[in-house]
Amino acid sequence: MKKVKALFGALAITATMGLVSCYTDSQYEEPETNKPANPANGGGNGQGENDKNATVFKNIVMKKIEAGSFKFKYGAADEAEEVNLGAFNISSTEITQELYEKIMGTNPSDHKDGAADGEVQKKRPVDCVSFYAALVFCNKLSVEEGLTPVYKIKDSTDTGTWGDIPTTDDNDWNAVTEVEDATGFRLPHEKEWMFAALGSNAIAFSGFDERFFSGFAGEEEKDKIDDYAWYLTTKEGGDEEKGNSEKTTHEVAKKLPNSNGVYDMTGNVWELCWERMDNGNHVRRGGGLSQEYLGQYSVSTRWDIPAHAGWGDVGFRIVQKSE
Repeated sequence: MKKVKALFGALAITATMGLVSCYTDSQYEEPETNKPANPANGGGNGQGENDKNATVFKNIVMKKIEAGSFKFKYGAADEAEEVNLGAFNISSTEITQELYEKIMGTNPSDHKDGAADGEVQKKRPVDCVSFYAALVFCNKLSVEEGLTPVYKIKDSTDTGTWGDIPTTDDNDWNAVTEVEDATGFRLPHEKEWMFAALGSNAIAFSGFDERFFSGFAGEEEKDKIDDYAWYLTTKEGGDEEKGNSEKTTHEVAKKLPNSNGVYDMTGNVWELCWERMDNGNHVRRGGGLSQEYLGQYSVSTRWDIPAHAGWGDVGFRIVQKSE
């Protein structure tokens, strides 16, 4: 697999631990549709209902990220730019297997059984979802929630006219565009993802700094990662492993949220972003269930994934325009 880290400006070839072929069948019954969703953690502890900064839809909770600015750059040698963002909403958790299956009718996840003790299997993040499949999910969920779809392929936002989700690189799907005034869901733009992940630390961020994670920052605070993230490093301080993920995904929202009330933006699964990298692949951020070094979980790190590929440590969350 190819992974591109902008901080080093180099293309790395690596075999990521825990990734095997992804399934397309489903083991789960369709979730009940007559019950109101309690989905801030994929259906769990009720986060969001009394939060003035949350919008609770039938299927998902979106947290409002207020307008603001931060410094952004792609690598340590680049000059930072001041980024100004308007307000937007972001899903409080990564998309769960339960929600993905409800909307798409299938669960492609590699990690679709073997949930840790005390965790709910269907509340684990969906994985093995390609960029192409995420486009379909976003438009279908938008329609389900009575919103106008964002993505247009072949001059249509109707996913029924797009054909089957490609399993190889596809020019028509690569030409996807966003409908600017649409009210529906989409993948985060890279700068939106970073701003939401940084939270209150955005003001101190220099544009590139491996000490910044979602929920905490600073060399002296690195031990806090266990409170905020499912992670594992295989070469930290030598060859020993360090972390808590046990090389698998975990139920969303089991760790602390960051200051924006958003969960798991560090660790668990990498998260897809809209942008492409120089090699044509799409950006993913946040780190997954197993990396070599702790710095690979930092907000600064960006790696890539082909648009048609689904990998067992890659999932996604969604954003939406804010009123």
